[in-house]
Amino acid sequence: YALPSKTIRGMLRHIYSVASDSKEASKVISELNPTDSLFGWVGEGQNQAIMGRLSFGFGKFSPDPELAWFKVPYPYGNWEYSNNQWKGNKEGFAAKLTINNAWRIFPHAPLSPIVKKLDDFAPDTPQASYFRAILPSFRCQFNIRFWNLEKDELQRLIWCIMLEPNLAHKLGRCRYLGFGSLRLKILPESFVIDWDKRYSNDEANWRLPLDVNSWINTNQIKHYKELQKVLDAKQL
Repeated sequence: YALPSKTIRGMLRHIYSVASDSKEASKVISELNPTDSLFGWVGEGQNQAIMGRLSFGFGKFSPDPELAWFKVPYPYGNWEYSNNQWKGNKEGFAAKLTINNAWRIFPHAPLSPIVKKLDDFAPDTPQASYFRAILPSFRCQFNIRFWNLEKDELQRLIWCIMLEPNLAHKLGRCRYLGFGSLRLKILPESFVIDWDKRYSNDEANWRLPLDVNSWINTNQIKHYKELQKVLDAKQL
């Protein structure tokens, strides 16, 4: 079992868009916003497309994760997680948390009381979603390759991957109801390439350790305080 590379890419692109304030849509290739410039962009007309400078691998689990079936009734807008607890929402619409009225963020929360864990796939009503989810504590590993990044781009990308000790990402289905929280770490064996050495006689030292702490610069993170607040996962 593996997390799809496209899903991982989408998750990080979303956070990078907030952190780079890429609110304005790119219209022409000569005026790309920071996210489209890094992740790639396709516009309209001839010569209006550019590939990204990032490549994502599949998140492979080892050992294989334990999965379980869950039943999620819908609609579910009559529930809202607020002040560290699930409460009834009389309006019946799912509460939306946004940053700068542009990016929706799903806050971290324990599973909603309407979520039911099943012993097996046993649908009993059409007004529900049934799916298998990975249970907590399992780990996967994937590669991110990058090239031709500016200093500020790499600083921002590293923060968006690692976040901070009390912060976490959201990925997958039913995030509103408490699913999909996960934390990412950059492994010590990660490296950058010294291209001069890579193609010279000094090939033995062309892999340079990626000193993550030296690349952290929160001044490059737009909406920093808001991201700290909405990505807070201390309650998990």
